[in-house]
Amino acid sequence: MNFSENISLKLTEVITNELNYDKDKKEIIAYAVETAFLFILGSFILIIIGYFVNALLPTVVAAIFGGSLRRVSGGAHFATPLRCLAFGSIVYSLIGVLAKTITAYDFTNKYVLLFILLISFLLVVSLAPVDSESKPIHSSSFKYKLKISSVIVIIIASLVIAFTHYQLINVSAVLGVFYQSITLLPIFNRKGGE
Repeated sequence: MNFSENISLKLTEVITNELNYDKDKKEIIAYAVETAFLFILGSFILIIIGYFVNALLPTVVAAIFGGSLRRVSGGAHFATPLRCLAFGSIVYSLIGVLAKTITAYDFTNKYVLLFILLISFLLVVSLAPVDSESKPIHSSSFKYKLKISSVIVIIIASLVIAFTHYQLINVSAVLGVFYQSITLLPIFNRKGGE
């Protein structure tokens, strides 16, 4: 049992102790508690690292756009949620630093950004959603809905680029989406790998 599961089970016991919930309801609450705990912990780590690398805004923007795409597209997985949080926080912070650097040197051509989003779009259309052994997707209808949702995230990012003149947000959003779309590649999703 990992750290986050242990905490979520203890919190679930506290929450459901007097409610006389059956095992199924307790499991649902444990999942919700663990998901909320990981979201809060991940956000906290991301904000701390983004702050310390002096790239808080671009880190958060990249994580919002990349994370939104990840929710519906899937992608590479680590063995534990905490490893995933740590790795994701570091990567999105580095993306924030990269976005600041790109913006500082004025390498922010909208057409280049839209071209990068086009690459992301093509990756999503051909590869999303990517499931994992621990969370397989069996329903073809659900897969289709996830693919459409993934495309919508990229369309929203494209609209942000088209109508926003704040280059740091534009570059951060594009890099977040691009990073997430790269995690869909088969090389990062081998069965039995980490």
